[in-house]
Amino acid sequence: VYFGYVKLLGEQHEVTLLEAVNYVSSLYQLNRFEEAKSLLCKVVPGARRILGESHENTLKLRWLYARVLCRDPNATLDDIREAATTLEETARIARRVFGGAHPNVQGMDIELRRSRAMLLIRETPSAGARLWWHFPAVPDNRLSAILGLLSAAVAAASFASARAARRSCSAARARPPAAPAPPAAAPPRRA
Repeated sequence: VYFGYVKLLGEQHEVTLLEAVNYVSSLYQLNRFEEAKSLLCKVVPGARRILGESHENTLKLRWLYARVLCRDPNATLDDIREAATTLEETARIARRVFGGAHPNVQGMDIELRRSRAMLLIRETPSAGARLWWHFPAVPDNRLSAILGLLSAAVAAASFASARAARRSCSAARARPPAAPAPPAAAPPRRA
């Protein structure tokens, strides 16, 4: 579909950029990270120029770019740093445009926590040593999968705590205000 729109409308058309979001999402779900990364490198600058920094599709494309960089098993430390930086900028813009309760903003926040956790694990030698202590026989290509699972656990825990906080806030708002206490009856008079 994406390539049909490229032929019909051109690469820089708004509808084509929307289809790029869908196509890259499919590539991401199929773990075809290299293809997704190369397409995003072409599409994101055009989306920023044509649609603007705060357009929903531009934000989605940048979010996808960071996810592809971070989730790629062959990601370098620089890739993860770039993903974290991209997510910080994108989440800040999305929060300003859509508000903190928007599902995309919450997803970006989760992905940002995940990328920061992966960055911490990769940058901190002691964390890496502890990781190797627990998984000494794991080959290098599996290490990134383990890092992904660890960072997913960190993100899931923070997502669960955020969800619990939202529920308690919405439950407090949904509760009707307490009825005022009836006036105290006067004590009987003694004559």
